Amino acid sequence: MIKIFIVTERRADFSRFDPIIKIIKNDRSLDYQLVVTGIHLMKEYGYTINEIRKKKYKIYSKFKIFDNKYLKINDGAEMAKSLGKAISKLSKVINKAKPDLILSGFDIAANLAVTICGAHMNIPVAHIQGGEVSGTIDESIRHAMTKFSNFHFTANNETKRRLIKMGEVSKNIFPVGCPSIDALKSEKTVNKSIILKKFNINIKKKYILIIQHPVTSELYDSKKQFIETVAAIKKINLQHLIIFPNNDAGSVNIVSLIKKSNLNYVQSTDLKEYKTLLNSCSALVGNSSSGIHEAASFKVPVVNIGTRQQGRFKPKNVISVNYSRKKIYLAIKKALSKSFKYRIRDIKNPYGEGNSAKKIIEIIKKIDLKNFNTQKQITY
Repeated sequence: MIKIFIVTERRADFSRFDPIIKIIKNDRSLDYQLVVTGIHLMKEYGYTINEIRKKKYKIYSKFKIFDNKYLKINDGAEMAKSLGKAISKLSKVINKAKPDLILSGFDIAANLAVTICGAHMNIPVAHIQGGEVSGTIDESIRHAMTKFSNFHFTANNETKRRLIKMGEVSKNIFPVGCPSIDALKSEKTVNKSIILKKFNINIKKKYILIIQHPVTSELYDSKKQFIETVAAIKKINLQHLIIFPNNDAGSVNIVSLIKKSNLNYVQSTDLKEYKTLLNSCSALVGNSSSGIHEAASFKVPVVNIGTRQQGRFKPKNVISVNYSRKKIYLAIKKALSKSFKYRIRDIKNPYGEGNSAKKIIEIIKKIDLKNFNTQKQITY
């Protein structure tokens, strides 16, 4: 039996691991060791470990890396400290678990930590969605994880070529798409009455979904940047729902503004709720990677604000603007227009069709992990 070790820190990585864990759970030749940490364990972000428990996944271990001081100070130094905690704690958990493979993902601190641990402990590491370009600290984390990983499940051939340029072994890079698309497509939608009651949104009428995270390299501008978004949303005067940002440095300022804005907001949503909201919304506004990776699958217009997704390949449903209330407002108006929706009616998602998890598992089962040499060397 192949034991696969996975750590999740927040809703963004869990939603992508979810379809993979589902397959592992139903395969007698595989087993998973799931570690839960980060904002999953924080009341301020909805205590989303309960969503994992609802799915009846077994949790191998859980531990905290964020404390009240993190929420109060919320800067780069506290982010670095939490990464250190994750490395320290995960090394002990991995030593006990003795997995055959570490499956790490994306560009999130706890996943960077588990990747570093795996490399140091001579355990093969497979990384999902390397080779993508973006803004904020995510860019550096993602590429660092690539260099600590042995196998790479990329979203497309463009990102595979980028990893080859980074000196990775071509035969160990597999373009499989984005598993978050699998997760959303496999979920059922929620009844409109539940959405109305819980989120104050009538999905039969037009509404805007807003997710705007802080950009760590623009930490001291996060408040000013979000003020521009709030002003544009208020001017549009449509139904709307803001979902709290992640907990990166600068997030406390955004959350504080949300609470004072008199706009409609929620701490978090589960995957079924998010699918329903995304599938039915008139536009997704902000800087979430969901707008780049997933929205095209539902033919949803996206207004991408600022630099967080800078450099990422963007489908035709994405309109990019800077931090200006006027430009954000005009971009939303364009996204809501009949002509724009007509232009994207036949759009295909360049990040996959919803079968990435199956591809990942099929490849893992073919790898000879017992005889694999984890030593890496750049190819040029």
